[in-house]
Amino acid sequence: MARPSEDWSGFSGLSPESDKYKRIKLILSSANFGHLKKCAMDSRRRYQMDLPPNMDCSINLTQFATGFNNLVFELAFSDNIYWIARIPYRTIDDNTKTSLLSEIATMNIVRQHTSIPIPRIFKFEMSVDEPFGYPYVLMEYLGGRTLDDGLAKSIPQQYHTKVAKQLANVFAELQNLTFSRIGRLWCGETADQPVEIIPMAWHHSPGPLETSLEYFYNERQGENREIVALHPKDADWLTACWVLKTALAHIVIEDRVRGPFPLCHLDLHFGNLLFDNEYNLAGIIDWSNAQAAPIEQLSVCPELVIFPGLSEEKNRPIVEFKKLVIHFVKEMENEKAKAKEEGNGEGKTPPLDQQQGNMKENQDLTPLSTYMASESAELMHREYMASPKGSLWAAKRVAKLIYGEHITWEQLRKQTLI
Repeated sequence: MARPSEDWSGFSGLSPESDKYKRIKLILSSANFGHLKKCAMDSRRRYQMDLPPNMDCSINLTQFATGFNNLVFELAFSDNIYWIARIPYRTIDDNTKTSLLSEIATMNIVRQHTSIPIPRIFKFEMSVDEPFGYPYVLMEYLGGRTLDDGLAKSIPQQYHTKVAKQLANVFAELQNLTFSRIGRLWCGETADQPVEIIPMAWHHSPGPLETSLEYFYNERQGENREIVALHPKDADWLTACWVLKTALAHIVIEDRVRGPFPLCHLDLHFGNLLFDNEYNLAGIIDWSNAQAAPIEQLSVCPELVIFPGLSEEKNRPIVEFKKLVIHFVKEMENEKAKAKEEGNGEGKTPPLDQQQGNMKENQDLTPLSTYMASESAELMHREYMASPKGSLWAAKRVAKLIYGEHITWEQLRKQTLI
C-alpha cells in the first residue's frame, strides 16, 4: 500500500500572507506532536495488544495535506501501517464541535451497520485543554485514490459493470439504514451513546423534521427568498422561483412523506470515492454533511446525471452507467425482499433512533430504484444542486422536464406576471 503522504505538498502553493498559512504555522509551532504520537501508539496497542514493545510511530511535519477545514498528517508506524491525523485549523466553536461529533457518530454507525468501506476512527479529542492543544481525529488510512473526473468518463469501459455494482451496493445499504426523523446523527459527546437526531447545520429549517414536505418546501422557500433579495422585481428570476417551487409536486414520493428516512451522504461524487488499481471501491470519505434525509435526496448523485450542454453521444456513457447502477440497486432490493418472504433474511429493521415495539408499519413503499429510474430523480438533482445564483439555469432545465419543449420560458414568465 502506498503511503498517504506521497503526493502531499505541505506549504507548497500556500501564500505566507494567507490566514490559512498562518494558522497552520501556529499549529506546527505550538501543538504537542510528541503527545499525539503517544496517543496513536496507545490507541494502536488498545486494538492490537500483541504489538512488539519496540513499535514506534513518527509524524513528518513537512509533508501534510490541507482541505477547507482540516490539516492532515500521516502517522507512520514502524511496521508500515499508516493512520491519518485530522486537525481542524480553524477556531472550534460549539457549532463546529457539534458538526465534528456528528460526523464521527455517522462514520461509526456506517461501519457498524453496513459493508460500505469507510475509515475506522481510533481516537478523537475535541478539547483544546488536552496536552496536544488542539482537537484531532485519528483514523484509518484506507489506501486507494480519487479519480480525475466523473466515474463514467474516468473508468475504463471494461470496469463499468464492476464499479456500477459497487456503487449500487452503497445506495442499497444506505436505503436500509433508516431513521424516524430528518436531521444529523448524534451519539453524545463521546460518540458511543444511542443514536438520536439533532438539527441540520445548513438547512433553512434545521429541524429535526418529521416529513419530507417540510424538508423540501422549507428549503425551497428559504432559497427563493435569497433569490428575490438578489433579483427584486426581475421577471426571469421570479419565474425561476415559481418553477422550482412548482417542481416540488413532481419530486415528493407520497408514500414516503413520513419516512423512514435513509442516511444520505449528500456529496457522493468522484472526489469522495477511493478506488484501487483494479477499480475496487476502497473507501468513501467526507461524511461531514451526512444526515438522515428523504429517500428522494438519496437519489442525488452527480455521477448519474447528464450534462444538458453535451451531445447525446458524449452523454451516453453516463446514461449507460446510470442504467447499470439502477439495475443492480433493483436486483439487491429484490434479493432482500425475496429473502424476507422465504424467512431467510432479517426481519424488518426499525429506524435506528426508534425501538422495535414503536416501529411504524411501512408496507409496499416506493423503492429507491423506481425513483432513480424516473424523471423525478433528475428534477430532484437539479432542484438540490442549484445554488441561489445558479437557480435561473436550473429552473429553465426543470421547466423543460416538466412542461416539455412546447412551453417556452417566455410563456411561463408571462404566467407568473398575471
